[in-house]
Amino acid sequence: MGFVESLEMPDFIRKFSAKEEVKIWVGTDSHSRNGNVVFATAIVIYKIGSGGTYFYYLTKENKKYDMYTRLIKETELSLETAKYIEEELKLKKPEIHLDIGLNGKSKEIFNSLTGYVKGLGYDCKTKPYSFAATNIAHLYTK
Repeated sequence: MGFVESLEMPDFIRKFSAKEEVKIWVGTDSHSRNGNVVFATAIVIYKIGSGGTYFYYLTKENKKYDMYTRLIKETELSLETAKYIEEELKLKKPEIHLDIGLNGKSKEIFNSLTGYVKGLGYDCKTKPYSFAATNIAHLYTK
C-alpha cells in the first residue's frame, strides 16, 4: 500500500471502506527509553472476504510514565481514535485492542481498563487476541 499523508488518510479510509462490509480494530502500544515515550496507534480495516489494510500514527512525548499511567494513555489514544472513526469518518464502531493481559504486571490494571472501554460502549480484546496493539502498533514503537 505504501505511505499515505495524514491529510489524505481520512479519504483513503472512506474509499477503502466503501461498498463492502468491514471490520475495524484500533490498538495502541508504547515504548519508553531515556525519558521519551513513543506511542503508536494502529487502525486496522478488514474488508470481509477480500483483505485489509492498516494505518498508524505516532505520538512522541518527552515525559516519564510509570507502566500503569502509560497503559492508561495507550487506552485513551485508542478511544480518541475510535471516536474519530465513528464521528468524523462516519464508520462503524471499532473494536478496541488493549496491550494488557491476565499474566504479568498489567493484570493489576486489567479490570479497570477493560471496564473503562466497555463502559464507553466499545468491545475490547486483550492479549493474546489484541493484534492491533500487540502486533501491528508494536512494530512502530521502537
